[in-house]
Amino acid sequence: MEAINFGELSFRFASLSSTMDFGRILARLGFPEGTAVLADEQSAGRGTRGRHWHSPAKKGLYVSFLLRPPVAFLNLVPLTAGLAAAEAIEKLAGVNINLKWPNDLLLKDRKIGGILCESQTAQAGEPYVVAGFGINLNHHQEDFPPEVASLASSLYLTSGQNYQPEELFRLLGKQLQFWYNKLKEGQADLIVGRLEKKLFFSSGQTLIIQEPAGQVKGQFIGLGEDGSLILQTGRENKKYYASEIIKVTDGND
Repeated sequence: MEAINFGELSFRFASLSSTMDFGRILARLGFPEGTAVLADEQSAGRGTRGRHWHSPAKKGLYVSFLLRPPVAFLNLVPLTAGLAAAEAIEKLAGVNINLKWPNDLLLKDRKIGGILCESQTAQAGEPYVVAGFGINLNHHQEDFPPEVASLASSLYLTSGQNYQPEELFRLLGKQLQFWYNKLKEGQADLIVGRLEKKLFFSSGQTLIIQEPAGQVKGQFIGLGEDGSLILQTGRENKKYYASEIIKVTDGND
């Protein structure tokens, strides 16, 4: 298929178990990158590490985009998606969005959205990525499950205004296509540099991250050119790719 503008070809549902699952079906059927799947609500939306993503009807934007990146850029796709989402929300609502590496969107220190990217290999041997976005737009406080109510927020809770998911979808498609094209053009350094400025922590701060083998504590040095998190642990710098940040402090406490 010929290249399309992101979101130009979209599949829309009043309710769907998961936009990501449907996106994988489209990938295997050969649909072009930029194809989107939207749902007014999801019954089995998911976040990282198998967590459930609460997706009540018409309260947020729940969308997945199909991407077919070169293998060399797979690690940078989630960060590219995060940068695009942050800028799209800022254009929509005039707020400042920070990023919690690698996949959370923060508004005033509360989580307003998340990104999940899943990659697989198509029958032809080329990789594809389904990039899923869940962004809280019109949630009231009582719309959040008790276990996340103290951590989550929405644009409505910040501004008192309701927003149209369709408008954010349009902006997100535009920003994602812009930064994704930069990635494929080999401008990863531009993406990493822009994203580093939007992190909610900065160089020199101490991070505690969760790894499969346990927690790791180190001083944040910066992001690698491959999007990795670089921490100074003891006398050496180490790269991390999919860890969860547990805590950020200004010193060694």
